[in-house]
Amino acid sequence: MASGLLRSWKVRIGGIAAVAALAIGALAIFCLMGPFGEAKKQYWATSLSSTVEGALLQGLQEAVARGEVGWLDVDPKFPVPAMTAGVNLILYHVGGNCYIGSDCDRFPASQPTGDRWGGSERTLDLNDPQTRKLVVADLIEIVQQGDKLAPEGSIVGVHLDNVHKLDADGLAKMFNDYLQAVAAAKDQGLISKTRTVGYVAKNNAEAFRKALAQQLLSAAPLYQINENAMLSQDGELDDDSRVAQDIGRRYGIPVFLKTFGTDVAYTTRQDGDEVDVFVSQDMTKRMAQLPNIAGAAWSPDERRYQPTLFAQGSAVRPALFPYGSRLGKWLDW
Repeated sequence: MASGLLRSWKVRIGGIAAVAALAIGALAIFCLMGPFGEAKKQYWATSLSSTVEGALLQGLQEAVARGEVGWLDVDPKFPVPAMTAGVNLILYHVGGNCYIGSDCDRFPASQPTGDRWGGSERTLDLNDPQTRKLVVADLIEIVQQGDKLAPEGSIVGVHLDNVHKLDADGLAKMFNDYLQAVAAAKDQGLISKTRTVGYVAKNNAEAFRKALAQQLLSAAPLYQINENAMLSQDGELDDDSRVAQDIGRRYGIPVFLKTFGTDVAYTTRQDGDEVDVFVSQDMTKRMAQLPNIAGAAWSPDERRYQPTLFAQGSAVRPALFPYGSRLGKWLDW
């Protein structure tokens, strides 16, 4: 019985240490984003289909030089631009999909995506523990790569795509497993102990909002992306973008909207004919000026995820621990 009790205490102490490490990491993120209560502008330079546009890279450097928060969000399959001090690095992973061939062959199962990406990708079940374990291992390798590339003091994070099928519990399992693996990798010396590491929330804003509200996540996302954003004829954001906007308002999390010139925002009538109004650069700039939107990026075509415009939005005042610490749950036995 004594040995069993000792093992129980060791498990609990180990759990507390892991959660405390995550809490310290979350605190470090907010410190890097500025003194508590200080609102800071954000700059998001991203491309997932090639290198980042030169104009956006220049804008990123200028923003960081002004003391603003800069994010370089890229696919590591392409050359990562040279980084200067103060630029935070976010690296992409296809997440809930896999690439047809040897990549998909690693997983227990995969299914057709049933969308435009079906020629090159298949979908995975991230609720399956073995699948999730393999994805987490990929993410740790990506963070190790980012740890080597990013300047000292910069945040490194992952941009996990295709998590739109997960509910709040599924998101919590995915990202909490990842954060625990990061803590373990630091203990093993695989990632710098001083490196602040996080993740990005991609689409699925309603489930992320529930996960935050229910205190399911061990750490808040670095920022929230909502793709295919658009304005109605009355100037209102689409439903998903409004949910993302609410996340920004409630939790002090930067919200970036991604727009595409091939998306139809609404239809109007001209000379008796129906005319499609596409999402334009001007519409994207107007979105960026809405409350609790940190910025918006516009690409001419969704088939090529390389924005040619980024419009900065409102400054973000980060909240310290936007929702209750999970440490209390570990202590309540």
